Amino acid sequence: MTLTMLGVGYHEAAPVTSPEDADCGIARPVQIDSLQPGVTIAGGAVMRCDTARRLALWLRAEAQPAAALLPGAPRITAILPGSTYQCRARVGGASDKLSEHALGNAFDVAGLRFSNGEEMLIAPRGDSGGIEEAFQKAIRYGACLYFTTVLGPGSNAAHDDHLHFDGAVRKGGWRLCE
Repeated sequence: MTLTMLGVGYHEAAPVTSPEDADCGIARPVQIDSLQPGVTIAGGAVMRCDTARRLALWLRAEAQPAAALLPGAPRITAILPGSTYQCRARVGGASDKLSEHALGNAFDVAGLRFSNGEEMLIAPRGDSGGIEEAFQKAIRYGACLYFTTVLGPGSNAAHDDHLHFDGAVRKGGWRLCE
């Protein structure tokens, strides 16, 4: 599916390069303003087209249906981003490997804004048994169907305040879903 068919609000952006590291960058980036009609990415974000496609599919099939089960059935109206494109090494891994963020292949969800005006920030929720914990787990683990890496609170300290989604290619199609 193309971004247009998914209802993603975007435009093509100039190639992204880094004078500090020639391996960083995005050859054909897109600037995403909304993932579907009525759902913005606060401040917009630059990424690869495939990353935007995966995000839009996750929002449509996992996040919005889960939000509809919250009290009052609010709709998600904005994704509050954490890191998007950033030329850097992986966090918590081998420092000689580039982060998927450095390739436009990753997106961090710091929180969500709902149609009732409320926001939910991603945070450690322990085993509270509350609806916020259930919702956060649903959107997090549902993302494992669209992304090959999904990290969040409890994965490691660097991911306690956001959900990290990326499409890293691994041998045998292996996925990291923590």
